[in-house]
Amino acid sequence: MDTAMYHAFAAVESRHWWFQGRRRIVAALLRDQLSDVRRAKPGGLDILDVGSGTGEMVEMLREFGTVTALDSSPHAIDYLRQRLPEGVSARHGSIPEDLPRDEMFDLVTAFDVVEHLTDDLAALRAFRRVLPTGGRMALTVPAHQMLWSHHDVYAGHVRRYHRAQLRDLVRRAGGFEVERLVYFNSLLFLPALAARSAGRWRRRVSPPVDESVDPHLALPSPLVNRLLLGVFASEARLLARVDPPFGVSLVALCRAS
Repeated sequence: MDTAMYHAFAAVESRHWWFQGRRRIVAALLRDQLSDVRRAKPGGLDILDVGSGTGEMVEMLREFGTVTALDSSPHAIDYLRQRLPEGVSARHGSIPEDLPRDEMFDLVTAFDVVEHLTDDLAALRAFRRVLPTGGRMALTVPAHQMLWSHHDVYAGHVRRYHRAQLRDLVRRAGGFEVERLVYFNSLLFLPALAARSAGRWRRRVSPPVDESVDPHLALPSPLVNRLLLGVFASEARLLARVDPPFGVSLVALCRAS
């Protein structure tokens, strides 16, 4: 994407129910899991957000401290530098090669990033390198290979994850303790499964799909958008009490040991 396309994508992200719901859910989980770290650093945490894209999650992370945004696309960095307020640093770099080597962060985040990487293990090991003991890592990834769809192809995903698979990845990376590993977007899991199964069937009996267009990013009507956001975002309260057995996405919150 060029810089203009990042502007257009950001306009969708700022209103689309999925992006806004994810933001609310992750923020609620971080408030709970980071309480001890925030007490130790009342001035705010030093945060590295990897694969920042348009910066939608960077805006949320500013609640917790000072954010350094890292992305492999120079167009994303151009856009981030225009969009983000002073005090947020945007840097160009690939993962894991260009993670800072002379800095330490209290929190490293990668929201829907590692599923794009051929070597996800190397990425997690690089994240551990920039965390002190007691620092935190927060990841979100798409869940369940059976949900694989045209959206995954369009987005450039290499894989989707099962909970046990993500837990094993964190274990093999070394130096992390999993504090919370939970599915989310669970209330809409069955509709998502039905829609993606129907999409696979349509592609078998219809002409090939134009993979340059992702219909999942189209904004629904305002009423439907509000309804879906309400259902999705309600999981911020649900996840405070239960661990759903399935979901469209996974979130892992880990402590550096």
